[in-house]
Amino acid sequence: MNKIEEKILELALKQTSSVEVLYEEGETRSVSFENNKLKYVNTKSIRGIGIRIIKDGRIGFSSTTDFRKPEKLVANAIESAKFGQVAAFDFPTKNSFPKVAVLDQRVIDYPINKCVDIGKEAIEKALSVNSSYECSVGFGKGYGMLRLMNSKGLDISIASTSFGLGIEILQVKGQSLLWIGEGEGSKSLVTDLNKHVDKALRSLKLAEKELKLKTGAYPVIVTAKAMGNLLATFETGCNGKLVQKGASPLTNRLGEKIIDERVSIYDDATIDMADSSYPCDSEGTPSQRTPLFEKGILRNYLFDLQTAGIMKAKSTGNGNRGFSSQPSPGNSNITVEPGTMSFEAMIKDIRCGLLVDQVLGGGQSNVLAGEFSVNIDLGYLIENGEIVGRVKDCMFAGNAFEVFNNIVAIGDKAEWHSSMKVPPFYFKSINVAGNAD
Repeated sequence: MNKIEEKILELALKQTSSVEVLYEEGETRSVSFENNKLKYVNTKSIRGIGIRIIKDGRIGFSSTTDFRKPEKLVANAIESAKFGQVAAFDFPTKNSFPKVAVLDQRVIDYPINKCVDIGKEAIEKALSVNSSYECSVGFGKGYGMLRLMNSKGLDISIASTSFGLGIEILQVKGQSLLWIGEGEGSKSLVTDLNKHVDKALRSLKLAEKELKLKTGAYPVIVTAKAMGNLLATFETGCNGKLVQKGASPLTNRLGEKIIDERVSIYDDATIDMADSSYPCDSEGTPSQRTPLFEKGILRNYLFDLQTAGIMKAKSTGNGNRGFSSQPSPGNSNITVEPGTMSFEAMIKDIRCGLLVDQVLGGGQSNVLAGEFSVNIDLGYLIENGEIVGRVKDCMFAGNAFEVFNNIVAIGDKAEWHSSMKVPPFYFKSINVAGNAD
């Protein structure tokens, strides 16, 4: 008996010659501790199917989690094509894909009760240092499978896993709140929560002394954990959809030097076991390592099939979606080439400056313009090459294009944070709104 995705492809081919079917199923299990206690163990499953067609030159789309009426799903896709966007692409044919490891059987086999035990131990360790800490711990493990088929003979199935863990420690001192979070995620099994507890406890110790800081321009070191805000302008600016609409500040600037020549940024879906890796995107385009900036020069934008077609370009394998949505260009893993200066040497080099390790949300940022104005959640004052204490209630602000042309050094070691692998950056001068005024 044909599987549902095969049946839907067969039904659709009776009405149009260009069809794509995406079937997806998955299960996630999560463990959550709040206020030092186990809050829940949760299981969530999903199964769904999406169909995209091209009929009379226009794109139609429909999706469902109810598999009882495949004829209705197809009919909805055909009907929607009457009002759909004009197709600027053809579905890809059978292809060869790079070998990218995205499945770890150990994740599937890992007992969820072990996560509960590790969580309890992590909280006990933190409370042994200070019994007033309030700890939250989270674990998540997942398994998913997708099958992509189209009318050109493409038929690929990909099974993948995911695993993530993290701890947040809240310290309340009078009117002062300090929250520190550490963790990691991967497609492979990661179980060493201890190292993240240790890092959070070290940060809390460094933050014990609270200091005042006058408003002014200071040299600033931004850790790998906090770099996401500053890099967002360049990630977003390289999105082909925004370039197509003329909304990106990087439109029509390929080949131009935009930032410091020491900065090279890549989008890379081919890294084994990284959070956002895949052998092909959700349209069947092979994954690749795409240089966004090489030595400060803008090299590429990121495209899905439709956006690439409109822009007379080629898809970069960045068509992102689930079964319930149409593709759009999106980042996979963002990697930044390390530099030559150690993190310790950066700190020693500063006479009076700031180390930023955590920021609060996106702040009052205009990402596309490169403007940022962000609250510093965890920042330290550096004096004469030493971290001397925490500064709170401060903000730093500027323009990403300017600060990335105002770099003293880039760290020699890159770290993973979610799907971003980035080193710390040492900036010559960033405006800081202090707490001493």
